[in-house]
Amino acid sequence: MIVSQANDPGFPERMLLRALLLSLLLHFLFFGLWKVGQTQGWWNNLALPRWMQLVSKALVPVVPKKLFLPPPATPTMFVQTDPELASPQPPKEAKFYGANNTLAANKEIQTPSTVPNIEGRQDKVVKTTDNAPRKAVPLQPTPAPPPQPQPVASQSPPKKTYTPGDLAMVAPAKEVQEKDGKSDADATPQPQPAYQRPRTLAEAMSRSGTLGDPMRQKGGVNNLQLKSALDVRGSPIGAYDELFVEAVKTRWFQLLANRTANAPGKVVVEFRMHPDGRITDCKVAQNEVTELLCIICQQAIMDPTFPPWPQEMRREIPADFRDVQFTFFYDLE
Repeated sequence: MIVSQANDPGFPERMLLRALLLSLLLHFLFFGLWKVGQTQGWWNNLALPRWMQLVSKALVPVVPKKLFLPPPATPTMFVQTDPELASPQPPKEAKFYGANNTLAANKEIQTPSTVPNIEGRQDKVVKTTDNAPRKAVPLQPTPAPPPQPQPVASQSPPKKTYTPGDLAMVAPAKEVQEKDGKSDADATPQPQPAYQRPRTLAEAMSRSGTLGDPMRQKGGVNNLQLKSALDVRGSPIGAYDELFVEAVKTRWFQLLANRTANAPGKVVVEFRMHPDGRITDCKVAQNEVTELLCIICQQAIMDPTFPPWPQEMRREIPADFRDVQFTFFYDLE
């Protein structure tokens, strides 16, 4: 009896196994032949066909292009700067922004480092300028009104005489001045110097000064100056924030004139600033002091009236608002 291989159920598996073994044998054979020829130098003088040479010449090697590196991130932490240390060139790497370009500098090198040495009293607020309260601007005296013509009396009224027993009257001011040895000429107030409006922002800030003590930081850079400074990038936003921060700090100190903190702590206030100078969405993000001191921080931001953004600032801020975070520190020292 003859049985057909097609009807054999194990025939396909055997054929598949034979094909796999034959394929592996051929691969090992060609691989071994190529390795032997490589060691013996059989393939050194082997030339490619002409059509493959043409294709290889037509292929252009891919040259990797330079990756586009975005510009350095814009600093987001504001620092008040000293106009006397303003630099025409911005620093290469600045972590802070302000009204003027300043380069890292210090009076002496205490510890060689990449940060300047700053001799201050606190380590919470980044600040290099001295504590100089805002100078009061003298008020201009009101000009004297033009003299009015006095009506001519037709008849002088009779003088009233006082008899003993009447209430004693206060002596006229002229008699008091003569009694004290002073005359009207001595009492004339001296004219105050006329106030001249500053023409530049640097002149205005040099007159007003800044509130708060400078920071304390150990370090030392090679740039030796009479005053310490940080790497700060100047911008129109920094010029606006210079006046904004000073107004908030001045109002804050005014509200704290008769109050003291019971414990040290900080208050973080977040708000939204609009191009017309309005402040909205003022909320407390973190509070470590009493509720009253926290309300004072919010009031210090909401009370002042701020001017609209200048055109240079509008060009740098594409949006119609800014989200700002302001931190207040209460210290018992």
